[in-house]
Amino acid sequence: MPADRRRHAFTLVEIMMASAVMAIVMGGLLAMIIQTRRLSEGSILQNSAINIVQGYLEQMKSMDYDSLTVSPASGTVTVATQLDEATTDPLTLSNGSPPATMPALGATPTGAVDNNKSIVIKYPAVNPSDTLTLNIWIWIKDLSGTATNVTNAKSITMIYTYSFRDGGRLRQTRGSIRTIRSVVPSF
Repeated sequence: MPADRRRHAFTLVEIMMASAVMAIVMGGLLAMIIQTRRLSEGSILQNSAINIVQGYLEQMKSMDYDSLTVSPASGTVTVATQLDEATTDPLTLSNGSPPATMPALGATPTGAVDNNKSIVIKYPAVNPSDTLTLNIWIWIKDLSGTATNVTNAKSITMIYTYSFRDGGRLRQTRGSIRTIRSVVPSF
C-alpha cells in the first residue's frame, strides 16, 4: 500500500464524545416531549372542566326565570339540570351569598354545598385521568331591589375545583364563572 494513502478511522475517544453529545441531545428532546404531553393533558382537563361547568350554566340561563330559586339561607334547594338528553343531573344550591373573592385551594366558603360530579372525558375510561371529578358550588342571588335600581335580575355564581395527577404530583385547580340572568334570556 502506498504511503500517501493512509487509513482514516474514528478513534475510541471520538466515538465516545459523539455518543455523549448524542445522549445529551436525545435527553433534552425526551424531556421536551414529556413536558409537552404533561401540558397537553392539563390543558385537556382544564378545557373539559370549563366546558362542563359552562354547560350547567347555560342550562340554568335557559330555564324559566321564575324557576331559578334563590340560594336559601339554610337547607337544600336543587336545580334540575341534565347530564345528557336522557340523564337528569340535579345541582344543589349553596346557602347564603357567594364569597366576594375566590377562596384559597382547600378552603370551603361558608354555606357552600358540594356537588361532586364524575364525568368520563375519554372513552373507554382506562386510566384514572380519563375521568374528571369536579366539585361545584353554586349560588343564585336576587339582584332586584331599590338599593340596586335593578328589577328582575339574578346572578349565578359557580365555583369549581378539580384535581389531577401531573407526573407524580397531585395538582388542584379552582375556577369560577359568574353571569347575570334577567327576565329576558341572555344567550
